[in-house]
Amino acid sequence: MTSGVRIEPLGIYLLVEQSGDEIVRISFSAVPPDEPSDLARSIVDYLLGDAPCPDVLLRISGITDFQKKVFAVVREIPRGRTMTYGDVALLAGKPGAARAVGRAMALNPFAILVPCHRVVSRDGLGGFAWGLELKEKLLSLERIQT
Repeated sequence: MTSGVRIEPLGIYLLVEQSGDEIVRISFSAVPPDEPSDLARSIVDYLLGDAPCPDVLLRISGITDFQKKVFAVVREIPRGRTMTYGDVALLAGKPGAARAVGRAMALNPFAILVPCHRVVSRDGLGGFAWGLELKEKLLSLERIQT
């Protein structure tokens, strides 16, 4: 089931796909969801700095051990802060694997809860699956709210 809610300051929707109690995917869309979601609202409230990070189950089947380590490191990046791909690789136990971290971020199915927008290149923003404009807006929003 996919549901969601509008992120007013960004003018887009946060979509949450669930299977039972597990979150399968969190993504962004310009198209409204079929139905609203209390879970999506709690994730948006976290993004806006109005609530703690929701304690939810993420479906991690199909995610490699390295990606799990990377996701764990990225989940610890505080709001309003960033870390480079190289720094994440080092903390995940694979110094020099910045490109692999970039691939893990590009495949991240849990936007906001695994805040891949907080991972940047040493020379700038790096990439973002939903576009650099949205990455900039997310980072700016978190800096304002922090």
